[in-house]
Amino acid sequence: MLDGSRPMFNLAGSKLPDEPAGGILTLDAKNTAFNENDFRVDHVTSTNNTWSNPTAVSAHYNGGKAYEYFANTHARNSIDGKGGSIVSIINVRDENGAKMDNAFWNGEAMFYGNGDQAFTSLAKALDVAGHEMSHGVIQNTANLTYQGESGAINESFADIFGAMIDRDDWKMGEDVVVRTYFPSGALRDLSNPNNGGNSSQQYWQPKHVSEQYKGSADNGGVHINSGITNYAFYLFVQELAKTRTEEASKVIAEKVYYRALTNYLSRSSQFKDLRVAVESAATDLHGNTDVLAAVKKAFDNVGIGGSGGSTGGTNYQKDLSVNPGKEFILCTDNNQEGIYTYEISTGNIVQHSTRTIKSKPSVVDNGTEIYYVGSDLKLYGLFYSATTKTYSETLIDADPIYRNAAISKDGKRLALLSNEEDNFIYIYDFALQSFHDFKLYNPTYSQGVNAGNVKYADFLDFDHSGQYVMYDALSEITKSTGTTYEFWDIGFLNVFKNSSNQFGDGKVEKLFSDLPENSSVGNPVFSKNSPYIITFDFLDEAQSKFSVLAANIETGDLGQVKIDRNQTGYPNYNVKDNVMLYDGTDSNNSENIYTIALSSNKLNASGSESSLLRGAKWGTWFALGNRSLNVNTKNIEFVKNLICYPNPVSEEILLSLESIKTEKLQIELYNTLGQKMLHESWNVNAGKNSKSMNLTKLATGTYELVISSNTGSNSTRIVKN
Repeated sequence: MLDGSRPMFNLAGSKLPDEPAGGILTLDAKNTAFNENDFRVDHVTSTNNTWSNPTAVSAHYNGGKAYEYFANTHARNSIDGKGGSIVSIINVRDENGAKMDNAFWNGEAMFYGNGDQAFTSLAKALDVAGHEMSHGVIQNTANLTYQGESGAINESFADIFGAMIDRDDWKMGEDVVVRTYFPSGALRDLSNPNNGGNSSQQYWQPKHVSEQYKGSADNGGVHINSGITNYAFYLFVQELAKTRTEEASKVIAEKVYYRALTNYLSRSSQFKDLRVAVESAATDLHGNTDVLAAVKKAFDNVGIGGSGGSTGGTNYQKDLSVNPGKEFILCTDNNQEGIYTYEISTGNIVQHSTRTIKSKPSVVDNGTEIYYVGSDLKLYGLFYSATTKTYSETLIDADPIYRNAAISKDGKRLALLSNEEDNFIYIYDFALQSFHDFKLYNPTYSQGVNAGNVKYADFLDFDHSGQYVMYDALSEITKSTGTTYEFWDIGFLNVFKNSSNQFGDGKVEKLFSDLPENSSVGNPVFSKNSPYIITFDFLDEAQSKFSVLAANIETGDLGQVKIDRNQTGYPNYNVKDNVMLYDGTDSNNSENIYTIALSSNKLNASGSESSLLRGAKWGTWFALGNRSLNVNTKNIEFVKNLICYPNPVSEEILLSLESIKTEKLQIELYNTLGQKMLHESWNVNAGKNSKSMNLTKLATGTYELVISSNTGSNSTRIVKN
């Protein structure tokens, strides 16, 4: 089924019948599994325009109604705002080939299961379709992070627009639920989030922040806690309806919420931020009138802001202080032979390794530790001595199994990739002395549903907190035509939770969920000081052109640093975030490192590029200095100023610390495999304490020194020469 009658349809740009531009298209998966190799889609056809397939008719109708709603109510040109096609795929099985009790949006299309135990065919529910397709609108606007309160707001907006598309009642899914699973006859109810149940039942939702779910299930309660903000919208409408009809009230409310979504919310917005956004949108559209008063009363009544207080507040972080240390550029030559540092102030170039390397080196924030994989697939490190003011190279792991490595900015954990090119990222935490592997996937907005195959990751960078790894990965996705294509994209993987000092849940978020075909992005790194600013390479495969781009992942703003290049740039910010450096070639086809000044938003170039280092590549700008990274740590409160000298050490090392009380401490030394190599007790007194340890018998390598008591632990890195 193809509807080409809408204003967004572009016949000249279409490749019919498989790739309409701006069409409303319904396809049939023929009961194949969306994540399996045998997944297929066929066109739904008729020779006389008579359609006997009710599932296809319903899905097609729903796609048209979603288009009409956003076009007529919000002047939005399709789901993506750019006239993109609206694609529905029916008769979809789950990833195991079983009947699918679900429907989901995967960033490109709407997928409908035919139900199993909890639902009948989901394609026939207009509000379900409206909900899932609205995720596409959210994705292309505020792109709210699918976790915690921001994820609950994401789900809430999908419910609100779904209810406004199917506006005959306030219920969601009432046409497709099985009553043995949903006794109230609805999946959710905006007018009564408790939905006739209690908190132990899956269809119950809170309607006030006093009932808010605080656990980790459901991505931190994204579906559960959406009831609170759903109810705020309902109360907003009801307050308006005291002086006008309910329909007129809905018209006002939906436009206020759409403006809040598109103009004021950002990725990490919390409940408190939602209130501010809706109040701002109401003021923009109606001034200081009863509409604004209705907004305030609605949020007050669900406990968000105002007299009711708030459970959240923005997660947006301000810039860190600039690293005050001496500045260097870490690089290799254009054959990847040797590792060098270039001192910014003097221009001095020093070679620290003659080794041929396989991956771009990764450096901690204070510049004292550098990790990389050699061409022999072994893991190596360079460690700085404050005494000699030089780096010494150490073999960290002699197993020839690695392809890339990245160290967290605080030096607490490593991210590793196997040379087997599997779809895992391996994390080693030095304090915990343990590994954890995380399988990569492509998420959707439906719980437990992932779409598209991740083949392997290639490039890694930790965020400033050390809790997330940003990576690029080669993925494979099925188009609406049933064919597959490969592309590189960028994801964010939760690998650690600082608050509980344990490995993360492995949740994945994507930078882009709707990359144009024949496009790829890769080699992403964070800016030095802004937790939400990143830079990366963009490849237009159709034109065989590369660009260096930058993005604010909180606001969604995108900038161009350098366009129409003939190679990947591996871009990197300087320590002040006002200069970008990247790889390039000159007229003699020699690889060089170039720099270009940046505008104040850190996203766009300001000026012309200049060549900094000839015959060099893979530049990383860093500073040998210390600053706060705003990372939560679990340290022994009565121990401070832990010093290990000398480090690197050949024979004897001196430990010193200050304690505010007498205490018996345990000293343990672990190798990179987590094996305990040494264990001693240390009775410390209040004040300064020192202790020497002979490490002569230890093999050359990197070790984690852990000093612990009953209340916590401190750790530091030691390099044995």
